[in-house]
Amino acid sequence: MIAPSENTLLDADLPNIKHLHALSVIAQTGSVTAACEKINLSQPALTQGIAKLEAGLGVKLFDRQRGMVLTPAGKVYLKRIKRGVNLLREAADFLGRFATDINPNLYRLFTLGQLRALIAVVEQESFKLGAMRLSVQPSTVHRACQSLEQLVNCKLFEVTTNGRRPTRQAEKLFQLSKLALGEFQQAEFDLLGWKGRFIGRFALGCLPLAQATLVPRALNLLANEYPMIDVVVIDGSYTVLSRAMRRGNVDIIIGALRTDEVLQDMEQQELFKERLIIVGRSDHPLVGDKEITLKKLAKFAWVAPRVASASRPYFDKFYKRLNRTETAAHPIKASTLGTIRGILLESDRLAIVSALQVDYELRGQLLSKIPYELHNSDRAIGVINRENWLPSVPQQRFLQHLRTILKDGDLVVEQSP
Repeated sequence: MIAPSENTLLDADLPNIKHLHALSVIAQTGSVTAACEKINLSQPALTQGIAKLEAGLGVKLFDRQRGMVLTPAGKVYLKRIKRGVNLLREAADFLGRFATDINPNLYRLFTLGQLRALIAVVEQESFKLGAMRLSVQPSTVHRACQSLEQLVNCKLFEVTTNGRRPTRQAEKLFQLSKLALGEFQQAEFDLLGWKGRFIGRFALGCLPLAQATLVPRALNLLANEYPMIDVVVIDGSYTVLSRAMRRGNVDIIIGALRTDEVLQDMEQQELFKERLIIVGRSDHPLVGDKEITLKKLAKFAWVAPRVASASRPYFDKFYKRLNRTETAAHPIKASTLGTIRGILLESDRLAIVSALQVDYELRGQLLSKIPYELHNSDRAIGVINRENWLPSVPQQRFLQHLRTILKDGDLVVEQSP
């Protein structure tokens, strides 16, 4: 039913959402009749819908010899479907706070066309561009969004001087409905994996320190095992990547864990702890110096981490301790490893980085560690994911590869003594 893994939620041939609700109710009650009453479908329509769903999936979801009992394939498929249904229920509950006289079964009334129209408009920030993304007329998208507004009984878009923009309610419905459609799509991918064919999309958010060695090694191992998985690595700041993850555009983030903010809808898994180090070019004047002091370090210019990066607060405190003169060269603020490396190689500047981030540079002797201990610079490195995230088999395997690489101990990881 679903086309190749590079297709997005706006392109994929997803099933009728009402049939997915029916599947969930039948599995719960064991009765087609009970499902018909709950979701307001005739028995012939429901029976035909389930048969069409099974034909598209190429498996039997129910054993009909003993009523309506889930088959092993049905159990695999339903696991994701229930997660998607719960997300739509959460969206309906949220909207219920802002509207009176709302249908208690609202979560069962959303249509695929309505949700796709909303997703396209919010993502493209325009009704016209949203329509182009869906390859339909703007009037079609307007009608779908208007019918959705009538259904939820609250405004989804407001007029501003810059045009129409989504309301808070629309943003929440967009976020949860996109995650729900992602679960519906992943349900079929899981079923294909159950049959031995693993496809799908794995979007990995990668913070700077994990980009050089850890993530590439794990991805190479993953690709060897699951060559049909469409892996997308997305670089960026934590702010950008966390927003993308909340919107369903990123599955997990690898990098320094956060300790200075509340992660209300996210979870963190620590992989290891690492201490920051000072680096310079391999023939830097301080390389080999056994008695380095703050006074000696203060004689050199520096490269500073970008604002809001995990290591920036530590750098700011350390740099203040250097007590450099007002006329001293200011730090160059850089975020990409290539830029940092280039600056260090072409000057006597120093930088505070993760040893893992410059693993290749240290091994290749392009850069060297300056022998000065950065006390209290320990930080946890790990995986950040959405709350209650359920990894697919390939995604779980990727996490296992990360742990194996770290366990083997062949990476340059600076840990506390």
